[in-house]
Amino acid sequence: MHHLSVNLSTATGCVFSGSAASLDVRTDDGSIHVNANEESFLNMLHATEISVQTPEGLRVFKLDNAVAGLKGHCFTVLAENIRLIEPGTDESTAS
Repeated sequence: MHHLSVNLSTATGCVFSGSAASLDVRTDDGSIHVNANEESFLNMLHATEISVQTPEGLRVFKLDNAVAGLKGHCFTVLAENIRLIEPGTDESTAS
């Protein structure tokens, strides 16, 4: 089984780096699901939120002023600010 390599970074450094079976990216225009078993390519997508299905469980991040790209099985986000959304908080969108 393939896994996606996921890297979320800001100007001050790496916020999250790990592998994922799948991820969902929310944009201003809707959402995109990326499955690790399918090679894809996205370039400079304006992202607002990302949900990452890791071996440890679902992790949801809020992205401020972010761009994202996917090449093969490597997904990279560069953002001004990235916040982990804790389950059960008002900001949480995880189901």
